[in-house]
Amino acid sequence: MLTATANALAGAVAYLQLAFILVALALGAWAVVDSLTHRPDHYVAAGKRSKGFWVGLNAVGIIVVLLTGGLSALELLGAVVTSGARGIAGLRPQSLGLLGLLGMVANAVYLADARPALQVYRPIRVRSRIRRPGGGGPKGRWR
Repeated sequence: MLTATANALAGAVAYLQLAFILVALALGAWAVVDSLTHRPDHYVAAGKRSKGFWVGLNAVGIIVVLLTGGLSALELLGAVVTSGARGIAGLRPQSLGLLGLLGMVANAVYLADARPALQVYRPIRVRSRIRRPGGGGPKGRWR
């Protein structure tokens, strides 16, 4: 009875680790792509570090996450896809560890601090058509 409970808890912890690693990878990918899309002068205007600094920090962050736990998580997902959930009964993802956590924090700092400051300098998109109610249409639709 006690062994079954311990195995169930170990499995739950393994799935939580897997979810945490996948979230860290998604945050890292989002941070890298977003930091590449902004112009360098926007970083200066927002009073943040340079674009090269943020791109490099985010790239190092996602690489560290990949090396510390991401590759084992991706391998585990591959096993799920090929053989289903029963094929991973004995497999456990590698823990993210302190370095992986620091990589995720670096990406999260960009997303929480630099990204909102850079959003102010994004170009505003204007619609090319103006909607006018009623008049002109056969059924009075918006144009």
